[in-house]
Amino acid sequence: MKLPKILLAAALVAGLLTGCSARATLTVLGPWSDAEEQSFRAVFADFEAEHNVTIDYIGTPAVNQVLQADVQKGQPPDVAVLTSPGELARYAASGGLRKIAGVSDSEYSQQWRTLLRLGTPDLYAVPVKADLKSIVWYNAHTPPSPVPSTWPGLLDYTAKVKPAWCLGMEAYSTSGWPGTDWIEDILLHQAGPDTYADWASGKLSWKSDAVRAAWTTWGQLLAAQGAPGLRTAALLTYFGDAGKQMFATQPGCHLEHQGSFATGSYPKDAAADFFPFPTIGPVPESWEVSVNLAGQFTDNPLAADFMAYLAGARAQAVWPARQDSSAFSVNQQVLAASVYKGPVRTHIAQVLASAQHLCLDASDVMPAAMADAFSRAVLEFLGDPSRLTDILSGLDNVRTGVAGQGKLTEPCG
Repeated sequence: MKLPKILLAAALVAGLLTGCSARATLTVLGPWSDAEEQSFRAVFADFEAEHNVTIDYIGTPAVNQVLQADVQKGQPPDVAVLTSPGELARYAASGGLRKIAGVSDSEYSQQWRTLLRLGTPDLYAVPVKADLKSIVWYNAHTPPSPVPSTWPGLLDYTAKVKPAWCLGMEAYSTSGWPGTDWIEDILLHQAGPDTYADWASGKLSWKSDAVRAAWTTWGQLLAAQGAPGLRTAALLTYFGDAGKQMFATQPGCHLEHQGSFATGSYPKDAAADFFPFPTIGPVPESWEVSVNLAGQFTDNPLAADFMAYLAGARAQAVWPARQDSSAFSVNQQVLAASVYKGPVRTHIAQVLASAQHLCLDASDVMPAAMADAFSRAVLEFLGDPSRLTDILSGLDNVRTGVAGQGKLTEPCG
């Protein structure tokens, strides 16, 4: 008498299982936590619903180290979003990164289509969000007059307005990186994209004339700023706090060289505007950019679907359109959809999506050991500019020491 009941129960369970499919899981590793994590979760919410999948997102500022450990254990996430295109390129070179299939990059400019291939003939990355560098912020209520459009004009303003620059180099374990942005921008606008690309990819010596000139040019501007005490203060000032002084009743500074994300740390009612970093030599107008790139690390078909979803305009528009967002997409359809609030954000989005001569942040392209040494060198230079020769020699020793590591060979679009 019991056997038919057991068979009946088994049939009932089988019917339930075939009537509703189990919910799949996709693992995603990324650099965001807190409010940024919530914004990223909003980006993939529709994907979860439409594909009946749960995305197991792990956010950590040590995303490169966590990914490296997971790959070494043979347990990589399905998808990882990295702040360093150079690291992603090294996974592509080692075979750990999957080529992206079924993803169209037609919504991106030719410059971005080049950059997303990580120096290969194939598509390997999808941009989740990007930031424009090569810009100088100011308080729109007290703009510089005239707005500097040349390097001599910028030096003149620096010498006349005290203190001109908001400088903050403190960033915990990565202190010094705001100064690397200065060197990168000066070199790009003084020597041009080709020289910049050779330097960023490790082909050009740190002791070369072009690289030395970038450091000495920054030193020239720091000297025009005035008191050495301001350089010392920069070593102790958190980078996210430096620019807030522009909007005080009695401004503590008037200009900040910082990426488009800077507005996220400014007061909510701040009237911030920017002007392009001026060219210093006979070079084309160029822009330094940073970008968070997603890469696929497993053959999970859902991972391929997720990459295609992330690349599309619908997903790309979510983060930039959120209230008080300082995020930008490089997808041209997002730009056309007018999701950006105000002329300043729209201008930044236009440059990111459409400008010629885009170059990735050099520190994000370099091997980790080189980028870390670069950041430390900035701090040394601020402390004692007379040590420049020794500083550059030390950096070149690091360059030759990492020569065997994979390089991102095309850091400019």
